Amino acid sequence: MNIQTLSLIISDTLRAATPLILAALGELVTEKSGVLNLGVEGMMLIGAVAGFGEPFCPTH
Repeated sequence: MNIQTLSLIISDTLRAATPLILAALGELVTEKSGVLNLGVEGMMLIGAVAGFGEPFCPTH
């Protein structure tokens, strides 16, 4: 395994993990402020479904 392959694996892993990292950081800030939010996974799921379905919706 050369350095280019290793670099590609690391960059792809970080790119795929970015939504989870952002959701975890948002939940961390919310928990630190004293608000308990149990719907982070649901919000991520609805966002993914909406992002996937948006191109199929007719526009005016």
